[in-house]
Amino acid sequence: LFHHSFIHSFIFIMDSNSIFKTIDHVTYRVSSCAASGIFFGASLATFKGLPLPHTTLSMGTSFALVSTACFVPERLFYHASFYVRPRQDGISGGAVNANMNVNANVDADVNASPKGNEDDVSSTRVILERNRLYASHGLGGMMGGSITGGIFRGRSGIVSGMLLLTPMMLMAAHGEMKLNAYKEKRLEELRLESSQPKVEKLRWK
Repeated sequence: LFHHSFIHSFIFIMDSNSIFKTIDHVTYRVSSCAASGIFFGASLATFKGLPLPHTTLSMGTSFALVSTACFVPERLFYHASFYVRPRQDGISGGAVNANMNVNANVDADVNASPKGNEDDVSSTRVILERNRLYASHGLGGMMGGSITGGIFRGRSGIVSGMLLLTPMMLMAAHGEMKLNAYKEKRLEELRLESSQPKVEKLRWK
């Protein structure tokens, strides 16, 4: 009963657009980790004289499995945070995949706010999004670490897996925040450039 209500809750939270964005989000990160594992496996096999195909395939598969065990629960915890705390900040469930465009999904109350409060509202949204990312990545690292540690080393590896992968997921969250902030800054600069009138340059003959 709890399992079915849990699934129905996520279906209620995530619309079709958010589901596809979440799939793209997880696929991109798992593919990047798998590519890193293949490169690391090829380097290890080259320097230590190990069989190249077996080592490369093994490392790539291991990286893909570990990243899947971390990023899938991370996305579930991220969207569950909107179920625990409804979307009162105007940020949709797929906002992080849309480069944190905090001006995209603003409700009527925020649109009616005075000009002087817009910066405060935007800052509050960024702080809430940062907290959601850090919390979801931390919980995802704990969940993924316990799963992979239990698979590779049994019960004795659950705690060590959590201690290994949780800081790495928090670092990934920090990197996402920096990347999204840079993208948002560039988008704002492009919007300002496009809003300015174009001045035609005089051509001297």
